[in-house]
Amino acid sequence: MTDLFNSILLGILQGVTEFLPVSSSGHLVLAQSILPGFSAPSAAFDILLHGGTLIAVIAYFYRDIIEMIVGMVRPREGGWKLPLLLVVGSVPVGLVGFLLMDAIKPLFSSPRVASGGLLFTGVLLLIASRLRGGRTRMSEITVGSAVLIGCFQAVAVTPGVSRSGATIAAAMLVGLSATEAARFSFLLSIPAVGGAVLLEGKSILGAGHMAVYLAGALAAAVAGWLSIALLMKVLAKGKLLPFAVYCLSIGFLSLVFLVGS
Repeated sequence: MTDLFNSILLGILQGVTEFLPVSSSGHLVLAQSILPGFSAPSAAFDILLHGGTLIAVIAYFYRDIIEMIVGMVRPREGGWKLPLLLVVGSVPVGLVGFLLMDAIKPLFSSPRVASGGLLFTGVLLLIASRLRGGRTRMSEITVGSAVLIGCFQAVAVTPGVSRSGATIAAAMLVGLSATEAARFSFLLSIPAVGGAVLLEGKSILGAGHMAVYLAGALAAAVAGWLSIALLMKVLAKGKLLPFAVYCLSIGFLSLVFLVGS
C-alpha cells in the first residue's frame, strides 16, 4: 500500500510540476536534499511517468494534433508548416541529448545547479510577464523563431530550468500570445518526450512492480491534464508573474539554506 501511495503521489507531483512553469526536475533534486530517505524514481518508473505526461498533452491538444494530421494527409497551403516547425524546434534538444547527456546527468545531484536553474526560470518568466500579448499565431512563426524556442527547450534539460517556462517565455519573445506560446510549447514537448520514452523504454522491460508504476503513470496523466487546463486559463488572463515569484523565491531560499549551509 505504501508503494502504491508513493507511486501515485510522485505521479501527481510529476504531472503538476511538468506543465506548470516551476520545473519538475528542480523540485526533484531539491526534494532529495531536503527529505531524508527520498530518492529519485527508478529509470523504468521515471519513463512511465513521462509517458503519463505525454498522454496528458496528447489528450488535451488532440484537436490540434488531428488538424495537423489532416493538413498533412490532405495537402493544402501551409498544411505541413506547423509539423515542420515542431520538428525543427526539436532538433536542439535532440542534439543536446545525444551529445551532452552524459555530462548533464551528474547535475541532477546538485542542489546548487537546481537552485540556479529555478532562478533562471524565474527571471525568464518575469521578463515574459512584462510583455504585451502578441498577435502571431503559432503556425505563422518563422523557422528561426522555432529554432530559438527549441534552443530554450534544450537549455531546459538542466535541472531547475522549467521546460514549459523556458519555451513559453521564448515563444512570447518572438511575438506569440501567452496562450499560443503555451500551445506551441506543449506540442513541441511531444517529439522530445516521445523520443526520450522510446529511446529509454528498454529500461521498462523486466521491471518489477509494474502495476504500481502504471498507477503512478495514470496519476501523472490525470494531474498533467488538469495542470495544462489550469495553466491555459491562467495564461488567458496574462498571469505569469506568480510563477516567476515562486521560482525566484524557491531558488533563492534553496540557494541560501541548502547550498549555503
